[in-house]
Amino acid sequence: MKKNRVVLSTVLAAAGLAWFAGCAGQAAHVETADGAAGPVARSTDDYRKIRFEEAFRGLAVSEGLIVVDRAGARGLRVGDAAQAMSRGDALLTENDFTGAIGEYRTALLSDDTNAAAYAGIGRALLGKKKDDTALAAYRTAVALAPQNTEYRLAFAETTNATGDLEGWARELEALLTLDPGHGEAHARLAVARYYLGDKDAARREVELADRFGGSVPAALRGMLNN
Repeated sequence: MKKNRVVLSTVLAAAGLAWFAGCAGQAAHVETADGAAGPVARSTDDYRKIRFEEAFRGLAVSEGLIVVDRAGARGLRVGDAAQAMSRGDALLTENDFTGAIGEYRTALLSDDTNAAAYAGIGRALLGKKKDDTALAAYRTAVALAPQNTEYRLAFAETTNATGDLEGWARELEALLTLDPGHGEAHARLAVARYYLGDKDAARREVELADRFGGSVPAALRGMLNN
């Protein structure tokens, strides 16, 4: 039953977009999380914007972190957190990023210390090209689970996506303090060090990446050999 529900929600989302694609100039209500008729969308862009706002309702960015906004969440259902996480993960694999955010939000309404839910929101926001908000989500996940190297790597990579090379290197070094044998972190730090102008440090990181099984880009090896 749960699997069918996830697939159906994705189909309905796709159907909504298709409806707008074929009916330009018409309007429809976007259904809210509690099943009520929500705001009117008059275009595909409108539909996407309103659906995202509804999925993110009850969440906010405060001081660089994602927080649960209890006032904004008033009226939203509080369901089983584990089931919401499972639905969110399934929607994420189907690239329904907005739907996934809504499910992870449901999980956080039950437990706002759920680091995995913030990390899921981070992945979904990256899929929506909302890098700055994704960074806040991953920062929250790391704050709640500082020993989790998966979250730290995602935070580092999202820091890079926002254009902060020094921050990228700093976060990779923080990860390597926890796990000195993390090959992928060494490989990515090699790239960061190269673009920050320190070729010697980049070469050292390549050696460590090779030792610990990291994937060093062939282009970087070529540039370091020139």
